[in-house]
Amino acid sequence: MPGFPNGHFYSPVIDSEDLRRRAGELWREKTSLLPGVDLALDTQRAFLEDARLVAGEYDYKASRLAGTGLHEFHDGNGLFESLDSRSLYCMLRGRAPAKMIEVGSGYSSLLSADVNRRFLGGRMEIACIEPYPPDFLSELPAGISELIPKRVEEVGVAPFLALQAGDFLFIDSSHVSKTGSDVNFLYLEVLPRLASGVIVHLHDIFLPDEYPRDWVLEEERSWNEQYLLQALLMHSRAFRVLFASHCASLFLADQVESVFGSRYGGGSFWMEKIL
Repeated sequence: MPGFPNGHFYSPVIDSEDLRRRAGELWREKTSLLPGVDLALDTQRAFLEDARLVAGEYDYKASRLAGTGLHEFHDGNGLFESLDSRSLYCMLRGRAPAKMIEVGSGYSSLLSADVNRRFLGGRMEIACIEPYPPDFLSELPAGISELIPKRVEEVGVAPFLALQAGDFLFIDSSHVSKTGSDVNFLYLEVLPRLASGVIVHLHDIFLPDEYPRDWVLEEERSWNEQYLLQALLMHSRAFRVLFASHCASLFLADQVESVFGSRYGGGSFWMEKIL
């Protein structure tokens, strides 16, 4: 029998009634960045200007067209789209990594595979670690090298030690830090061991804001990954922020619109391992 019920002071599961009472405080409009965290707005501005060189070639449709295959990426998929898909597209075009390990796979995999085929000559090695692969990954799309249908904790740290400067680690996790979770494994075992220069992506990160209000109060998601990320970045020189979709939508919205044609938002968070 559980020692503490969901929502209890000692439980990691949220108390939605308590949060509703405090909603005005928790979801107030942000006018400043995070104390102790350098969200590197100048670096984000520079990324957007670099993205301008290829942003006009992002040609994916808003929905899957009749007659197109399951392996065709489309933008309006509800899971990986808007500024997130555009930033991945531009990161891949601009940096052309030799290798990418993706932890948590889906529509981002289709987009990466397409960029690999069309623009990188198929030279990028993409390994997808996904314990519950969607049907469209059951037959490996061209441009993806390997699908590992296991939990990342079962895979271990060895594949990540092979990543070199310029390679990508693309993470879209369970978003929950708890005993034995993928998030704990990735943040506490993998990220500290990465080589300097590895580019890391994290998804569904809304810093400097809270998680979306409807996700918390209506869907009662008890996600907490971004708090671990915030703590990791505080007063730290181990990582530097490259781009963050939600942060850019708050503070660089005019530039986002100028580059991509609309004030897109999202939850992608890009950073580089330094130390």
